[in-house]
Amino acid sequence: FAAVQLPASVLAPWVSGATNQRWRLSGVEGTVWHGRAALSGIDRASGRWQPGPQLRWRIAWAELPGGRFVLQIDQDGGGGARLEASLPAWSIVELDAGLPVSHIATLLPGTLGEYGWAGTARLRGKEFSCRWSRLNCTGQLDLQWANAAVAQLPGPVLGDVRVRVVGEGEALRIDLVTVRGRLHMSGTGELTAQVLRFSAEAEARGEGAAGLEAVLKAVGRPGTTPGRYLIDYRENLLP
Repeated sequence: FAAVQLPASVLAPWVSGATNQRWRLSGVEGTVWHGRAALSGIDRASGRWQPGPQLRWRIAWAELPGGRFVLQIDQDGGGGARLEASLPAWSIVELDAGLPVSHIATLLPGTLGEYGWAGTARLRGKEFSCRWSRLNCTGQLDLQWANAAVAQLPGPVLGDVRVRVVGEGEALRIDLVTVRGRLHMSGTGELTAQVLRFSAEAEARGEGAAGLEAVLKAVGRPGTTPGRYLIDYRENLLP
């Protein structure tokens, strides 16, 4: 009876600890098994907490005797995710959810999460799974980043960006392309347990192009076409 009535408030410190104090739950109601709360994420560049969506969750009791943990999360206003976990692996069975980009960026490894990312993201995916013991994932996740902005880049919003993450065993492949806006960029990268690599070609267009091109010139090197710059990013994730 005590397990059934376990209050949802016990999840708040667990979420904070699991995300290294980068996400937190507030306004928690219900039980661990069936409840609701508001999700907030910290902006690592400013240190301020950013409000996020209202969430409702429920755990499928019937799956527990078979050794499977099944969690359904729904967002107020539409969208959500279905997650499954068993002894060897965890899986995103279905995902169609919206989040502020700052909530996602704060979980990025190393200094990458401290650049002041802004905009809104729509995440979609099916059958994306990873093993518990090490980085070993399969499946695909798609992110549509609308009104993309980065604090270090001056001027109006950069535009809309599409990001695809593909699990290839012990590495995650990352593909990025601009679909609209004043920053035209396409690039690919790879995330492993040891290192994050990303290479892209970028070009400034439209309003504020001169200021943006000055930033690209400072962080990149000239490409084969005038006005385009090659940008390489690498960060070691292990000391």
